[in-house]
Amino acid sequence: NIPEDANLLWARASYFETDGNFDGAIGIYDKLYEQNSNSIVVANNLASMLSTYRDDEASLERAYVISRRFRDTEIPALQDTYGWITHRRGESEEALPYLEAAAAGLQNDAIVQYHLGQVFLALGRREEALSQFRKAVEVAATGDVRPQIVQAKAQIEALQNEAQN
Repeated sequence: NIPEDANLLWARASYFETDGNFDGAIGIYDKLYEQNSNSIVVANNLASMLSTYRDDEASLERAYVISRRFRDTEIPALQDTYGWITHRRGESEEALPYLEAAAAGLQNDAIVQYHLGQVFLALGRREEALSQFRKAVEVAATGDVRPQIVQAKAQIEALQNEAQN
């Protein structure tokens, strides 16, 4: 029995993620994290997946514990992960600078733009939220059906209707 190679596990996790098998991908990232918790990329993927595809308190807390090391990072993908987790924990004001930096650094990442829109919305900054959700939809591929893009479209409609009334 050949031990499972980290590169093969990584490839399988990526396939699961693309295929929508988020629990399968989380399971693999979890195994990779156990093998090497110092890997920033593995830590980021695991924390990001836990905070994006799970809603239970334990998963969110675990994502936060894993992502705390990103607090002082200048890397946009890590800023996005830490900021999104911080927002999900109800600390939107603290999350804002992380997600603003991430959105500036990853201008063509629709999910990062969506995350910033959600923080603006949580902070009652409706015009900025509307602008961010529009940007998220704009940079998403045509026909993108990820839940965040569907949600961004719904938010745009709701915010436009609210502004008209």
